Parts: sequence; structure tokens; C-alpha cells
Amino acid sequence: MPRHNFLLKLAYDGSDFAGWQRGSPGGPRTVQAEVEAALARLLGEAVEITGASRTDAGVHAEGQAASFHSRTSLGPPALVQGLSGLLPKDCSCLACREVDPRFHARFRAKAKLYRYRLQTGPHPDQALRPFSLHVPEVLDLAAMAAAGQVLMGSHDFRAFSNAKGPSEGQRRLDAVTVAPVSLGPGAVPGIDLLFRGQGFLYNQVRIMASALLEVGRGKLRVEDLKAGLAGGAGARSRIPGALGAFGLCLVEVYY
Repeated sequence: MPRHNFLLKLAYDGSDFAGWQRGSPGGPRTVQAEVEAALARLLGEAVEITGASRTDAGVHAEGQAASFHSRTSLGPPALVQGLSGLLPKDCSCLACREVDPRFHARFRAKAKLYRYRLQTGPHPDQALRPFSLHVPEVLDLAAMAAAGQVLMGSHDFRAFSNAKGPSEGQRRLDAVTVAPVSLGPGAVPGIDLLFRGQGFLYNQVRIMASALLEVGRGKLRVEDLKAGLAGGAGARSRIPGALGAFGLCLVEVYY
């Protein structure tokens, strides 16, 4: 039977996962391990999947992409249906398609879209707390949008990363959007911070979101972000720490 290559689109609530990447047997739950276990039961063979992004513990996804090879006779619709009955309630398979045998979910990705979600207003909505950061202050959205424009383009983003040791910090950020939104059935006011780029450093999106938030609060200037980009790793102290993982979501992977 020929070997097929499939691409899954996955969504998950990262609250109870120790991230995407499979750990040692008996360790904390990971998304990769749960999906591989479900596929093994469905296909009757051991399967290794490759995710487009190795999301950290607590990070959510609405459009994670993952590829795997199998000799199964099942087609994409049957794979989606079968996984629906086998995956845990905090993870779901939204779509599946067959791809080129050499396709690789991570290496073929052209861009990824991440969202950091804020809920604003004086009182937090408890139902939204696992997926958003409550910010009671009135934020300067125009200043945040201007700061986002500074981050766009190709820069050395090491000052916006918590990566340890020497590393290559050059990354390209294609789009930054500061978008007012209404959240949940109660139409709670919120702000989505959207970042689209080909790849990101460790904690980069959460740190960029933190920087934009501090600009909106009036505690950080656009000039501070420019200095951080110009100073490389040596300018890390100019930039605030990462926001909590719970507000971050991988929205889409583009091919």
C-alpha cells in the first residue's frame, strides 16, 4: 500500500498542556503526544507528527498545522471523523488534506499568525480569563499601533526574546495589527494584538505584546522599541518581560 502524507489543522485549549512537543513517557501532557496516540489507535500503526509551531505550555491554537506519513487506506474526511471521537475534549482536528510526499509542516510554512488577546474594562469576565489578559486601564490604541509599525520589517529581535545563549536574532515581521474587538456573548471590550511573520524567537510574540501594552499604558515610548531593535541582545533590559502564555493563540499557518 502506498505511503501517504497528510496535513492536519488542529485547535486546542493549551491550559492543561505542557506545550506542543512530546516529552518523555509518563511526563506531562503534550498536544503532540495526544494526537499521535489518537492516530495510532485510529490507524493501527505508530505515527510521528510534525507541528508547524512548537507552542509553549499554556499557549492555545485555532490553526496549528501538523503533517504525518501513513500507509492507511483512510482518506482525509475519515481521518477527521475518526480523530473527532478519539482526541480529548481540549483538542480537535478541524481539517485534513493529502499533500506532497516531501511536504513538511514546519519547513514549508511561509508565515504564521499569532494573536495576543487583552480584555479591557474595569471588571474581568471570568469566562474569558483562561484566554485573555485583563487590563483595567484605558489604553492609547494610536500609540500602540504606531509602536507596531516600528516592529514591522526585518530586525534583530534578540532584545524581544528570552532565548538563552548566543543565537541568530534576525527575523522578519510582516504585519502588526492592534484591533478593538468584542469578546464572548457579553460583548466584553477587548483588544487583539496580531503578529504575522515567517518565524519567531523564543517568547518573541509575548514580549512584543508586552511592549505594545506598556506603550498603550504610557510607560514605554516608541523610541524605547527602536533602541531595543538597534541594540540587539544587549538591549534586553530596555524591553519588558513576556506576558502570560494564556493570552497567546496560534491563529493560522500559511503555506
